[in-house]
Amino acid sequence: MEMIEQITDNSTYDVIGVGIGPANLALAAALEEEAPTLRRLFLDSKPAPVWHPGMLLDDATIQLSVLKDLAMLRNPRSHFTFLNYLKAKGRLLEFLNLRDLFPTRVEFNDYLVWVAGELGDRVRYGQEVVAISPLVEDGMVRRVVVQCRDIHTGETSELVTRNVVLATGGVPTLPEGIRLQPGGRAFHSSETLYRLKQDYPDTNAPYRFIVTGAGQSGAELFHHLLTRYPNAYITATIRQFSYKPIDDSDFTNEIFFPEMVDFLYELPDAERRMVLDSCNDVNYAVVDASLIRRIYRLLYQEKVTGRNRARIRSFLEIENLMETEGAVVARFRNLVRNKTLTLKADGLILCSGYAWRSEHPLLEQLKPWLTPAESGYRIERDYRVATDSSFTAAVYMQGFAERTHGVTETVLSLLPVRAGDIAQSLVGARTARRAAVSYRF
Repeated sequence: MEMIEQITDNSTYDVIGVGIGPANLALAAALEEEAPTLRRLFLDSKPAPVWHPGMLLDDATIQLSVLKDLAMLRNPRSHFTFLNYLKAKGRLLEFLNLRDLFPTRVEFNDYLVWVAGELGDRVRYGQEVVAISPLVEDGMVRRVVVQCRDIHTGETSELVTRNVVLATGGVPTLPEGIRLQPGGRAFHSSETLYRLKQDYPDTNAPYRFIVTGAGQSGAELFHHLLTRYPNAYITATIRQFSYKPIDDSDFTNEIFFPEMVDFLYELPDAERRMVLDSCNDVNYAVVDASLIRRIYRLLYQEKVTGRNRARIRSFLEIENLMETEGAVVARFRNLVRNKTLTLKADGLILCSGYAWRSEHPLLEQLKPWLTPAESGYRIERDYRVATDSSFTAAVYMQGFAERTHGVTETVLSLLPVRAGDIAQSLVGARTARRAAVSYRF
């Protein structure tokens, strides 16, 4: 895009955030307190603030202490801490009386909604970002144009900014070779609550469910169906022997310390992969130990009563899905016996996780200026995408740099620390720009 004459410094934002989930909420809170003079705006296509709405199970807790909220690690005195949220809601003493620092997903979502509300008009919902294009000025790209579409009216608008921060979250993924029929009886876990309410409304009906996946989401949904559908027949299929507990032991948990980001970023690729592979059981295909115990007790009670309506099938890998009238048929391979097994159900939930790829579709028009890496684009230590020298605008990415920055990238643990890093980088860039202007004149 060539330079637009009516664009002025006064109409240019210092930073626009795309997506307003926990990551950009943490950044918005950091900018409120550490860089209030930056002109900023955060956009989200959702009509209202909500966090993983398809998985807001009322009996599920988050695997994160409230002391690791959006602000505490950055500034314990912050207005945006979870404890201050509790105080504002009039629940602080009752929460403390629970003697449990791990809130439910529903309450944590309410905390995020509260933070968004405290940010006022610096957050706009119902605005889908459809493109980010370069603004070329004398052969340089010092600013970019963010094109938005209002989801209610369909009207488009353009905003100009010197910096953009992408925090759009992961994209639901499916097992290799699996395709879903829109509206069919097989669906990704991200749709669960919508689909259960729409297609399986009778909680006393003898539905047949299959839940695939050995991680936290799979276990939570297996437990949810067991307790909310007392007459349903539920099968959990996992690729390993059993649900494995998260390694949240004291020394292992130090992988979530802020200094580990520096340690990992500075390592050669091979050594970094070795370290990350050794820490997979802090995040992938693992389940909170207390949830494992609750599931085991429920299955034991099923045996006591002689019902046996629920089971866990081990070493099964899904290979094929077929939708039939009134049912879904899934073919699995038993990885131990090397035999196929076919299961039929009224509903099948795929808990197959999310993908985070730095070659984001919104960056397609900026691609000629972005520095490629082994997978996607190279991301600097301050979460800025590396560019050539003619591109002085900045694109930051939150959640897309696990390969170089470590396992904290896609979880909540270090959001306030990362937000602080990006805020400092934005302030530093503004200081450098002003110094350059002063030098010229």
